[in-house]
Amino acid sequence: MTQFTRREFLRTGAAGTGVGLLGLSVGGGLAGCAAPLTADIAPNTRRRVIVIGGGWGGATAAKYLRMGDPSIEVILLEPNREFVSCPFSNLVLSGVRAIDSITFGYDGLRRHGVRVLHEAATAIEPDRRRVRLADGYLQYDRLIVSPGVEFQWEQVEGLAANQDKVLHAWKAGPQTVQLAQQLHSMPDGGVFVLTVPPMAYRCPPGPYERACQVAWYLKT
Repeated sequence: MTQFTRREFLRTGAAGTGVGLLGLSVGGGLAGCAAPLTADIAPNTRRRVIVIGGGWGGATAAKYLRMGDPSIEVILLEPNREFVSCPFSNLVLSGVRAIDSITFGYDGLRRHGVRVLHEAATAIEPDRRRVRLADGYLQYDRLIVSPGVEFQWEQVEGLAANQDKVLHAWKAGPQTVQLAQQLHSMPDGGVFVLTVPPMAYRCPPGPYERACQVAWYLKT
């Protein structure tokens, strides 16, 4: 495995994938795509790294950047105020864990000196080294892009209108609780059907872990 020093890591202009998955646009001036921005909401006075996304990847990167060099200003952009962990979420289905036990706020990152802004990045302007927000922009020296994935409900006809009925709980959160409630209210002799999507998909062991947890619940 290649080893990187802190300086080599910070020389990377932007890390991460999936920029297009959550609707972020990347370009130069992006003329005509949005209203002119008039405000830098946090003028940059020292070295700054912006992290887009507060999931496993983004939160971990933000924490260890601050631990590695406290002189660096680290700003995390994450619209949600809580993070619900996909790992261990199958245990909620079987009743082994409660959803609260896998739900976390961002105060831990703040204690490490990370500045957490509950804002969504709307565009990246690499030529100007700035990230657009709804009401302004943020300048950066280095950028880490770790937004995760989101579902494209419109890709399957009728799915968007019925997403509260067709529960997958692939993204941990409210659907995890709903699916657990459905499972727990199943009558004796009921049928639980689970399909495995074609590769590649997020978390390959997930369906098999879920099948094991559901089977354990039904048998006990």
